Amino acid sequence: MRKILLALLAALVFIPAVSPAVAAASKRNMAPLEGIPFIFDSGRILLDAVFMTPEGRERRALAWFNMGMSAPALTKALYRELGLDRGAPLRVSVDGRQLEARAEDVVDGDGGIGVPTFAHLFAPRRVEAMLPAHMMQDYIAQIDYGRRRFALLPPGGKRPEGDAVPILLNPESGVVAVEAQIDGATLPLVIDAGGGYSWMRGDVTRALLARHPDWLRAHGAVGAANANMIDFAFEKEGDLLRIPSLRLGETELSQLGFLGTAPVLGPIAEGVFGDLFWDNWRKAAPAPVVGWLGGNALSDFELTIDYPNRMSYWRRERASDGTELDQPPLTLVRREERFIIGGVAKTADGRSQSGVESGDELLAVDDMLARGASKDAVLSALHGAPGEWKRLTLDRGGARLEVDAEVMNFR
Repeated sequence: MRKILLALLAALVFIPAVSPAVAAASKRNMAPLEGIPFIFDSGRILLDAVFMTPEGRERRALAWFNMGMSAPALTKALYRELGLDRGAPLRVSVDGRQLEARAEDVVDGDGGIGVPTFAHLFAPRRVEAMLPAHMMQDYIAQIDYGRRRFALLPPGGKRPEGDAVPILLNPESGVVAVEAQIDGATLPLVIDAGGGYSWMRGDVTRALLARHPDWLRAHGAVGAANANMIDFAFEKEGDLLRIPSLRLGETELSQLGFLGTAPVLGPIAEGVFGDLFWDNWRKAAPAPVVGWLGGNALSDFELTIDYPNRMSYWRRERASDGTELDQPPLTLVRREERFIIGGVAKTADGRSQSGVESGDELLAVDDMLARGASKDAVLSALHGAPGEWKRLTLDRGGARLEVDAEVMNFR
């Protein structure tokens, strides 16, 4: 017994001598969290921004960080609250960095030409601003998708982690692009953390599919590729494909999903006038880009954009699971609080969903009520394992009906 007591006493005496050292070592090895948290909504980044009123008062608001547009935009109410209608400059702090823009360079109100309606994209979240990368070019932007952190770092620090990939930069717009290797060709793509899913010009994807018909997954946007939910053919009638290998320097993205957009005005008009959407959108790009890398391409990485040194760094944080499209083959259109069936997609092998018609309102998915819900909530409810069944409650011309819909494999 005495030996046991002595052993216990020795153990108790020994523990305090070791624990502080272990705790100190653990504390030293814990990397401090840089930056601020962000919200990942429909494949886009929302930041907590601190705006300054002309009276010197702080005004907090959710802001959409958009790398594919050049001019900041505010809701009409916030534009006036901040005094921009009276010529006051836009002053805003993100991650403690003070950013500024002239009033005449800020878009007054969302929902106009070239500026999506914030509520359409993000409701029920209240988003009041869009901040472009153009305002942040003096810094190094670091987006840690794994930890949902966004940081603006001063230039001149230690080299960021990850594979280095040179970027092309248009300093007038702040839009950056990388040269991607796809199917033996070099194709410039914008890096757009605010763009939702990855999209590509329809004429480019049609050429790829002509050579590789097995890359096709569906005709019509489904799942995460349907993140815009707009009532236009270029989303509803686009082609979903997966590119087996896309290389950015030493970094490879495998089986990456893209939506190849359909012609805005139809194939005949596109042949005469060109692709109006892409030809207009890429004016802000630093090269004749053919698409953008959106949230589905970026969210597996810690992505660092070193604007001053024209370099990006890609540190993979996880393997892509490739399940982001798996749901019943339905394309949705959002109309205020309602979700309407914009189309019934067809899989590559010609399968579709019976019992659902364009124009039906989606009222519920199983027990989840759709009206007034967020896009992510509706897409999450539709998402599942291939072969799983979802009970859809629909409204068709005032009549309520229920349809069982099968989750299909779009991998």
